[in-house]
Amino acid sequence: MDKFNLTKAYVQRVNESSKVNFKIPLLEIKELEKYPFLLVIQSVIENNIKISIYPLKREKIVKVSLSGFNLTNEIFEGLSKIFEGLSKKVIHTSGVIFIEKRLFYECYLNISMSEEKNKNLKASFNKIKNIIKRIKIEEIELKKIEKKQT
Repeated sequence: MDKFNLTKAYVQRVNESSKVNFKIPLLEIKELEKYPFLLVIQSVIENNIKISIYPLKREKIVKVSLSGFNLTNEIFEGLSKIFEGLSKKVIHTSGVIFIEKRLFYECYLNISMSEEKNKNLKASFNKIKNIIKRIKIEEIELKKIEKKQT
């Protein structure tokens, strides 16, 4: 993982295999046929890799990364206001993590930046930018499968 990301993630189609073959019982996911995509989140800490897999109906989601802040009441209230309307859209969160004297937070949201109702997301975070050193909002989209060269 790079210095500012706790996790890496990508979206792929359910029927596309990856480079590594794990025995993951996807068939046990209820109503899997309704979810053509999977969000795969990888977290690497020292000699440990954690993989979380979430079924999705969309091929794009949003990842919010925050770093370099102290968890004060002001920050907590600002974040609470932003996430209040998004609470039902949270797929995965790291929670607040303390690494090398810095606080980090990541959250994956089941939204797309192109949806009209979500276009104000960046503006919402800009309101608290003066108290959080780094705010990164990015769209994670369907991973393009590399074709083998013949």
